[in-house]
Amino acid sequence: MNGSAHFLFPVIVAIIMTSCNKTTKSNDVRSGTIEYHITYLNEDIDERQEALLPENMVLVFNENLAVNSIDGFLGLYKFHTITNFASKKCSTLLKVFDRHYLYNGKRGEFVCCFDEMEELDIRETDETRNIAGLTCKRAIVTHSSGRDTYDIYYTTDINLPHPNMNNPYKGIDGVLMQFELQLLHLRMEFTAIRFQPNSGKGSKPAIPEEITEVSRDQMIQILNKLIE
Repeated sequence: MNGSAHFLFPVIVAIIMTSCNKTTKSNDVRSGTIEYHITYLNEDIDERQEALLPENMVLVFNENLAVNSIDGFLGLYKFHTITNFASKKCSTLLKVFDRHYLYNGKRGEFVCCFDEMEELDIRETDETRNIAGLTCKRAIVTHSSGRDTYDIYYTTDINLPHPNMNNPYKGIDGVLMQFELQLLHLRMEFTAIRFQPNSGKGSKPAIPEEITEVSRDQMIQILNKLIE
């Protein structure tokens, strides 16, 4: 091996190793799509029931909006929550067969149909892990009763203003990548499995002309009938 080859070989190896270990890390990311897998933690749900429940949630976001979408029962209903960062309002859009329902939340109000999980104690740690190509920080969550404790992971590689303003983790300044929520009686764990940066332009779903505007309680009742 000549002198130039001796010089080039370690450089090539370094480039290959860097490429193999590359992760997305840039808080200049302001739009994108995150797909989450849903795991159900209820002890009373059997495999047959779980097979009918939604398997994934998709978050599409940009600097103005964040839209979470869940499809259920083989596409028979679609559940969207639409957060407007500027107005700090969250709207809920539910499609059941060919009918559409809309609840427009008030400023600062918690997202509809999910449990507020009040008085959470969130302890941040120095530990990290890679989830869907993003460096994520670990935090330990304990309910006020002290009964339930679990880990969540979030990333600061995405630049969003107050991404958790309408959910139980408002004290976390980062986009959630693994976390728990309770949708009515369903206790759900969301884990990010795919991230596509810069793919969140025009993320707001179209609002159909024929739509029924409902109250918060009415929206909860309609959704509850679908998943009870």
